[in-house]
Amino acid sequence: MPQTVLVGVDGSDESVRALRWAANQVREVGGIVHAAMIWHQPVQFGYRLPTSDTELEQRARKSLDAVVDGIKAEFPSVDVRSRLVRGHVVDEMVALSKQADLLVVGNKGHGAFTGMMVGSVALKLVHHAACPVVVVR
Repeated sequence: MPQTVLVGVDGSDESVRALRWAANQVREVGGIVHAAMIWHQPVQFGYRLPTSDTELEQRARKSLDAVVDGIKAEFPSVDVRSRLVRGHVVDEMVALSKQADLLVVGNKGHGAFTGMMVGSVALKLVHHAACPVVVVR
């Protein structure tokens, strides 16, 4: 049975490294990589920003497609599929993890120890995902 590997992608260098790690893992053991990007309408001070949902979704799709196309070119034998979802990243990734054998995310540290700390989203996913989680540094 093929392994289903879910990867959280946000366009950052960390998430691209996570997707690359997952593609390499699937190349070695078999399976399918699902690159998931979660988008939402940002709110500041209780107000929605003037950018339309359609424009935000198109930006997210363009970013996801660029990342996935790059990984597909690098790993042509690996089945990499993209999935764009509207919602809150932790809630949506936890829900998607129920259908995965492995969840892969990048670390995203901040502050004086950048690169050594796990970001808040990755930390929440480690604690709440329904499958094992790999945090790629």
